[in-house]
Amino acid sequence: MQYEFIEPRFPPCSEEAGKSPLCLSPQVQTYSVLNEAECHVLAAVITQAHETGQSWASRTRYAAGAQWNVNQQFRSSKNLPPELAGLSLAFEAMHTRVQEDLSALGLNPRRHSLKLVERQCLVYQKGDHIGDHADDSALVPAKDSGMPQWHVVKPERQIAGILWLTSQASTAERPHEFAGGTFRFNSLVNRESKLPLDIAPKAGAMVIFPANPWFRHEVLPVLAGTRIALACWWQVLPLAEERIEGVS
Repeated sequence: MQYEFIEPRFPPCSEEAGKSPLCLSPQVQTYSVLNEAECHVLAAVITQAHETGQSWASRTRYAAGAQWNVNQQFRSSKNLPPELAGLSLAFEAMHTRVQEDLSALGLNPRRHSLKLVERQCLVYQKGDHIGDHADDSALVPAKDSGMPQWHVVKPERQIAGILWLTSQASTAERPHEFAGGTFRFNSLVNRESKLPLDIAPKAGAMVIFPANPWFRHEVLPVLAGTRIALACWWQVLPLAEERIEGVS
């Protein structure tokens, strides 16, 4: 199936206005990063930490100028410490995978490097979700027309990666499964049906995409079970001039 972008609205004077997305292709790929057994071990560590009170309500920023705070009508997931035992290996695997994918993101691996700027460990249980959003921006009404526009609030977030540790299933009858919780790209729609791109999370799979409004997305409510995911954000940096001398 072929997908196309729904172009985001930026303030006319902003640097983002009229820009093409970092990735020129609206086709989003998933990659296998961990095996099922590795995911089960990590999911058990995270679940135990959550059940022993080590989690906290996820915060969000849903308007430019607003503080990062809890708004469970918009986002009801829980965060856990990314330093939990064993997670460092998973985060390292994510970093390796995204470095291997630079070309697919429209970057030249001989001219660009990635700096990891943020990590999160996320748990979604029955009813949990996060609304439509962009990872680097907030959507606010324009002063003149009132039409919502995207304002960058986290400029260091340029590339996003999500690694799932539990799998979506229709009934979530087995451990390490959940029902619902689809990952939906609302800004990527099927050319014929105009329906958004949905990704069914699978343990060990990772999705990588630019963290801007061209790739706004949401997590639909979990209907049963526990949805566990790791998230990373990277900043794109130019390589030092001396390292790219002679590179055309």
